[in-house]
Amino acid sequence: MQKRSDLSDVQKGMIIGFRAKGGSISETANFVNCSRAAVVKVYCAWQYGTIQNQRRGTCGAPWAIDGERRLWRCVRANRRATVEQLTAQMNQGATKSVSSTTVQRVAQQLHVYSSQN
Repeated sequence: MQKRSDLSDVQKGMIIGFRAKGGSISETANFVNCSRAAVVKVYCAWQYGTIQNQRRGTCGAPWAIDGERRLWRCVRANRRATVEQLTAQMNQGATKSVSSTTVQRVAQQLHVYSSQN
């Protein structure tokens, strides 16, 4: 069994490909002949961008709300605020306005707002 630091670039690519196709951690470890921890670390590093991949860096639309800090502050200031009130606070003095749908989606992703109004 090899550790993550002992894996070649080809083996890391095999791990990423096998996991991306739906292989389990154990199946991937057996396929590449390395430890399960190495599989998890290599795949997580690839997912979160620490392993460089040219095609992965530019995919997807840009974030509508750059920093969630401002949304956190608005929610913390008034926990009972509705989506419309939060949207108005977010758009106040902002150069790029966001919709109420975006505010609600991001708030739910951050687990700071329930789906009820």
